[in-house]
Amino acid sequence: MTPVFKLSEVTKKYGTREVLNIGELEIEEGRIYSILGPNGAGKSTLMRIMSLLTVNTTGRFSIFGENITWTKSQLLRLRRQMAMVTQTALMFKGNVYYNVAYGLKARRTREAEQKRIVEECLDLVGMTDFINYPAQKLSGGERQKVALARVLAVKPRVIFLDEPTSNIDPGSAAEIEEHIKLINSEYNATVILVTHNLFQARRLADEILFLWEGRLLERGSAEHMYTGAVDDRTRAFFRGEIVF
Repeated sequence: MTPVFKLSEVTKKYGTREVLNIGELEIEEGRIYSILGPNGAGKSTLMRIMSLLTVNTTGRFSIFGENITWTKSQLLRLRRQMAMVTQTALMFKGNVYYNVAYGLKARRTREAEQKRIVEECLDLVGMTDFINYPAQKLSGGERQKVALARVLAVKPRVIFLDEPTSNIDPGSAAEIEEHIKLINSEYNATVILVTHNLFQARRLADEILFLWEGRLLERGSAEHMYTGAVDDRTRAFFRGEIVF
């Protein structure tokens, strides 16, 4: 099976400062990955390169088996197969329906099909009753659920989640985690989650990618990270001996 992402000797530099250096990395389809590491480890940089928002300095990588050349036509086509939910989801003016349907309208989806998809996605995240509610008046947790529905509406093959529960209450965070697992199983979407929450990574991820000073220091299951034969820095981080 062709990996969703394949990176080889990918680096990112700002001037002379190297912030990322990934030797080899493959991401398989339909799994949940969590990117962990201390502040400044390169987590967001790695995610932004894979999501085609930041150009790598050196190295090569492919998405869905296609080598990335950074041409405009390629970027548009591949970006349409991926989507991202950030820490604080931006809501457009208008109601929840308008926000969830936004990507469908951009793709000129027929009105009847838009309605069906929007209702299906809101039902999946438990926000059906808010369909006509002003989106900008939603609470933080409600915004994140609508953001997930908006992403689902365009059926991406890859979903990037950048600390999606860091700014919401624990109850809403637990609901979001359940929605993430459901989305992964129901849609077979590959999920790449950047989080500072070790316990969240352990609950959600099939595999954890642990970065240290821009390098992929360790990868494996959460159980491997806690109990396996790992680097001393990895063990210290997962035992809470290294703080963020």
